[in-house]
Amino acid sequence: LTTIAMLARRGGGLARRGVTQVSASSPASERRGDGANVAGDALARTRASRAFSASSRARDASRPPSARDRMSVASAFEYCATRVRQLDYENYLCALFLPREHRPAALALRAFNAETASALGATKEPQLALMRLKWWRDAVDAAHDADETSLPDHPVAIALRAVLATQNAGGGARTKTWLKRIADARVRDAEMGLENTTPGSVAFLEAYAESTSASVLYLQLDLGGMRDTNVDHAASHLGKALGMVNLLRGTPAHAKQRRLYLPLDVCAKHGAVAEDVFRGKNTEAIKDATHEVASVAKAHLDSSRGMASTLRGVARKGSASSSTPVKPETVFLPAIAASTYLEKLERVDFDAFHPSLAQPQPPLVAQAKIAWAAFTGKY
Repeated sequence: LTTIAMLARRGGGLARRGVTQVSASSPASERRGDGANVAGDALARTRASRAFSASSRARDASRPPSARDRMSVASAFEYCATRVRQLDYENYLCALFLPREHRPAALALRAFNAETASALGATKEPQLALMRLKWWRDAVDAAHDADETSLPDHPVAIALRAVLATQNAGGGARTKTWLKRIADARVRDAEMGLENTTPGSVAFLEAYAESTSASVLYLQLDLGGMRDTNVDHAASHLGKALGMVNLLRGTPAHAKQRRLYLPLDVCAKHGAVAEDVFRGKNTEAIKDATHEVASVAKAHLDSSRGMASTLRGVARKGSASSSTPVKPETVFLPAIAASTYLEKLERVDFDAFHPSLAQPQPPLVAQAKIAWAAFTGKY
């Protein structure tokens, strides 16, 4: 385990060095590691700040300032890596097992997903969260705009534009479609919160997960040169499982904001009362409703894993900017964390408010599970 931890930390260093190399040659539930990880985060932030200051001083006053003048692409990618490490540690670990040239793009996508996913929980004012999410939706358009001066001065937006610059017209259009799908789903989620609207069915949760978590997987596969119907089918099932698990994991935090993601038809079927969820009550009806949603998520996870044997023979096509395509099994490593949560939820009798579910896995355990899955090719 100690060796695995050293490899993971070394991988983090490689990822950061890989970010610098790629950026220099081309326009890709909150866990924290040990003290070395924290120190690395501080160093990344310091470097980003120095790069920003140096870039500002060097700005040519004779022309309009562009996004790259305000922050270098290399610093933007470093920021993305740090942000994912802070907000989505499990997926940060998964990204370390991607080929080096694909890590920057993957971390940029994960940073965008983390920023939009955390918007509602970052403020007590839903209207402010909605404004922020609409800002991100506009940022996606700006990242695809030929006029670079319209790009927001945000490192994630700068990194996304750099990723898009490596693609051809067809690839850029696909990337924009999936990014907009993520942003649109988050905006609609915020609007439902303002309207005090609860998802009506499990099918709604599946559609939301498809638009968010599955879209991130599609993006990683496409940018990594992996385009295959069977792979996309497996990604769809896995994305639905990941999205639904994320909603279940967030139940305690959502309840504090009076947000409910247990569908109305499931609550009515089991007699679960929304007000009990908001008060954090551990009733049998809520457990039964949670169990039903978790069972659907587990079914999607099993369906995706059942296709694993068909993925190994898929032809690797390579990407526009790299001759080393990603392996689907590596992109699908986030399945490990989802499976772990569902197992823990079952052990506590589907009590989504149980304190043990809020305890993160020890870093060494999380690293070991992901490293073993990457080594064996099984997600």
